[in-house]
Amino acid sequence: MAYMLVGQLVTQARVLLQDVDADRWSDDVLYTSLNMGLLEARRLRPDFYRDTMEFIPRYDPDDDVNEPVSFPVEFIPALINYMVGLVQMSDAEDTTDARAAVLLNTFITKLTQPVG
Repeated sequence: MAYMLVGQLVTQARVLLQDVDADRWSDDVLYTSLNMGLLEARRLRPDFYRDTMEFIPRYDPDDDVNEPVSFPVEFIPALINYMVGLVQMSDAEDTTDARAAVLLNTFITKLTQPVG
């Protein structure tokens, strides 16, 4: 497993959301999307959590910006896609619904397709 910091994942998601100044979505929303993505990854790929099946961390914006997230490096972009897709599902604009669905489906595809 490779490590990235929670804050790095949130920053990358903000770039894709075009919200680098945090004007549109709060840290709480992005941290919730990260936490949900990790839960969904656990469901799709329990092998990622073989040693920690009892405990999936729940990250908090007030305390965990510099915490490392243990997640396979080759799947980090998929996790960021999940975060962005989930956040965009709450957007009221019709055009973001299609993009959000593509991002969420990409996450599922990337985690479930055979590597190689």
